Amino acid sequence: MKEALFILLFASLYLNAFHSKAAISDAQAPPAKNRLWQDAQVDIKLRNYWKYLKEDEAQPVTVHNAWGQAVTLDFQSGYLWDRVGFDATYTGAIKLGASDYFSTRGLLYDSGGNMEKRDAHGFSKFGQRYLKLKLGNAAYGFNAKAGWQELKNFGVLTSTHRLSRNSYAGYSGIVNGGNMQLALGVFNKTIRHDSAKTLSLQTQSGQKVDAIYTGALNYKDQQSAFTYAFGEARHYQRRHLIEAAYTLSPRWRLASQIYGSQGLENYKSMPASKKTFDTQAWHYVGEVRRTQGDWAQTFAAAWTSAPKTNAVGYYARPLTKNTRGRFNSLTSVGKDYTRDKELALVSLSQYQISPGINSGIQFNYGQFNYRNNRVRTGEVSLINRFSNWHPDFKNMTVSTLLGYGWSYKNSKSTPQLNARGKYMRSDSLSAEVSIEYKFDLFN
Repeated sequence: MKEALFILLFASLYLNAFHSKAAISDAQAPPAKNRLWQDAQVDIKLRNYWKYLKEDEAQPVTVHNAWGQAVTLDFQSGYLWDRVGFDATYTGAIKLGASDYFSTRGLLYDSGGNMEKRDAHGFSKFGQRYLKLKLGNAAYGFNAKAGWQELKNFGVLTSTHRLSRNSYAGYSGIVNGGNMQLALGVFNKTIRHDSAKTLSLQTQSGQKVDAIYTGALNYKDQQSAFTYAFGEARHYQRRHLIEAAYTLSPRWRLASQIYGSQGLENYKSMPASKKTFDTQAWHYVGEVRRTQGDWAQTFAAAWTSAPKTNAVGYYARPLTKNTRGRFNSLTSVGKDYTRDKELALVSLSQYQISPGINSGIQFNYGQFNYRNNRVRTGEVSLINRFSNWHPDFKNMTVSTLLGYGWSYKNSKSTPQLNARGKYMRSDSLSAEVSIEYKFDLFN
C-alpha cells in the first residue's frame, strides 16, 4: 500500500544519508540486548478537569460547563534487538458535571450531537497503539511508528490535552542528524480528544478526505530554532507554516510564526456557509520576550489575511473536521484574533512566586473593520500553575485560569448589526481548573 511504500522509501533515504554516522556510533556501542520487557515502563496519570464559559455571542446568555475525571495508563516497551518495540495508551473518563452546550468545552462525549446535558457521557479508548522502529542513536538515527498515535506539533498536526488527546491512525518517521531533523507522516483516520469513536477524515461539508500528508524540517541549537512544515488534506486544503526563534542575549528572545492555508478543489466546491475563507488565509505573528530574575514579559503582534465574500473570514486551525492544526501563537484563542484584516496585540506577564509556583496575567486585544464599524475584542486572564512546589506533591500539577472578555454578537464570526448599523458588544466570563497526578507504576 502507498503508506507502507512511503515508510520504506523514507527508511532507505535515511540509511543512505546517515550510513557513515550510524556505522561509527554502532562500532562504539556495547552489544545490543533484548530488553523489550526489561526496559518497559507504565505511567499512570489521574486528571481532573473543569471548564466554564458564560457568553451571549450567538444566542441569549448561555453557560457552557463541563467537568470530568480521567485515568490514563501509558505503556512503553523497551526494544527487541535494540530495534523494535510497541507502545499503548489507554484512557478512561467519567462525567462529573455538565450543562447544555457542554461539548464546546471538549471534555465529555456528546452522544446525541445536540449539546444537551442529558447526552454528556464519559468514554474509554486506546488512544495510542503502535509498533515502533529505532535505528542509529539519538544524535544520528531514524525512528518510525505505525498505528494509532498522539501527535504533538508533528508537521502541521497536533493534539489538544483535555481529559485525553487527539489520535491519528497512520505512519510517521523522524530522521535525526545533529541539529537537523526531518519528519514525515501520512494519516487516514482520527479520534477526537472527547470521544472514543473512530472517524474518517472529512471536509467541513462532510465529504471524505482520503489522507493527510505532512512533513517538517526542523533546526535547533543553543541560540536559535527554526521549523518549516508542509501538509495537505488530499484535494481539500494545503498548509504551510514557519516557526522561528532567536535568543539575542540571556534576557532577550525574538520569535515569529507564519501559518497559511490554501483551499483546493474539494474546498472550493463547498457551500460558502461551510468555508472560513474564500481561497486562502494567512496569519503572521511577531513576538519579543524579556526575562529578568523571576519576571518574564512577552509581547506579540499579529495580522491576518482571510478574505471571504460578504462575510468575515478567518484562519481556521483544523486542517480537516475533527483534527487539530498546529498553532503555537499567543493569539491561540479559538477563531478570535485570526479574522480577516484583524490586528491583534498580546501582553503576557509572568512571575515565579517561588520554585514551582508561577502566576501570570495575559491581555489580548483585537480590532478589524466591518461595514463602517471598528470592531474591538479582547480579554484579560489570570493564569496560575503549581508544579513540584513541595516534596509531598512532586508528581502533582495544578493549573487555573480566570478570564473576562468582550467580543460582539455574531453569526459564524460575522458581526450582527443593530438598527443603526452598529455592532453589538458581547461580554464573557471563563474559568478552568485542572489537577493532574502522575506516577510510574514500576518505581
